Amino acid sequence: MSKAKDGPTYVRIAEDIRSRIRQGDPPAGDMLPSEAVLARTYGVARGTVRQAVAELERVGLVASEAGRGRRVVGDGPPGVRRAASTQYETIAEALRKRIESGALVAGEQLPGEAAMADEFGVSKGTARQALQVLATENLIASVHGKGWFVGGRDHAQTRADEVADALRREITSGELAIGSVLPGENALAQERGVGRITIRRALALLEAEGMVEKRAGKGRVIRSQPKGR
Repeated sequence: MSKAKDGPTYVRIAEDIRSRIRQGDPPAGDMLPSEAVLARTYGVARGTVRQAVAELERVGLVASEAGRGRRVVGDGPPGVRRAASTQYETIAEALRKRIESGALVAGEQLPGEAAMADEFGVSKGTARQALQVLATENLIASVHGKGWFVGGRDHAQTRADEVADALRREITSGELAIGSVLPGENALAQERGVGRITIRRALALLEAEGMVEKRAGKGRVIRSQPKGR
């Protein structure tokens, strides 16, 4: 293993194994050596090897198989996409096509892992692997406490922010008067051309600023104009 590369030991090991896989050692379809064998090969603790292999799983180079170990999925030349050969790769490819076709747009929130697992008939872990593959391609990004969003971190909250900004402008101009009741989430989603979850997040921003509040039996009511405007 090369000593010239910087970074934690497990990262260097992961890069070395990746390089070997690219050279066909082991080839796609074969099992990766066990953690114990890899630990002896690299002269490190099994925990370090486990981290390295987890990194390879995260980027889709190997896949876990219950009771057997980890199978090499393979790696191709830069820019060439491998054919899906595992469940999580199949899911990743389906989601990738939705993004590329515009069915899923930048800033849109993806279904949760449980919902995705139900849709594709797989475990949550498999759904999570598919999401992680797309994350390494910067097609989606995880926002802590909120979920996965299309477009990478630069787009993760854009749509909700845009809707919130539009509503602020309408409140400032008087188009939406103080005391008026906002349409429901479904109506707003249709009106603004976004998903209901995006509307909910936009309204949550305005509620946090004290501009909008929920009132029992009424819905969301305009409380005040943006401060300093």
